[in-house]
Formats: sequence, C-alpha cells, structure tokens
Amino acid sequence: MPTEQASARTLMVIVCVIGLIFAIVMVILFFNAAPARSNIEVHRTNEVAECLKCHLIGDKESPTMPHLNLGNCNLCHGLSKEQTER
Repeated sequence: MPTEQASARTLMVIVCVIGLIFAIVMVILFFNAAPARSNIEVHRTNEVAECLKCHLIGDKESPTMPHLNLGNCNLCHGLSKEQTER
C-alpha cells in the first residue's frame, strides 16, 4: 500500500506533466492562430516597415494590425500558398 507522501508526489508529477502538455499545446495553437498573408507582390517582402506602412493605421483594403508591433511579421503570419492578383 502506498504511503501518503508517495501518493501526493505521484499526483504532483501527473499534474505537472498535464500542465506541461497543456502549455506546449497552447504555444502551438497561438502561433497557428495568426491569419496568413495573401500571396501578393507587396506581401512577399520580409520588411517590417513595408507591413507597417499599410497595416499600422489600415485603410479600406488593408486591415489594422490588432496587436503591438512584435518586430517580425513573418514569425506568425506565413505567406498563403495560393497566388492572388492585385
């Protein structure tokens, strides 16, 4: 029969493993939640200044950036595979 200390330790290990799995899943989901950039000529650049030129304030064609400037748009926003004309 296990002791009370062993049961508490086992429970703590199980809770920590579940918490670690949950944290990893949340990080993966966070980075996959950002919408992809449409595959147009302007979006094929890797320059943050080019992104901010249109998306910092926004206009009728470009949505406003709903978060702070993180310095690297390509980290979360991948380029769409389908090519669009504009």
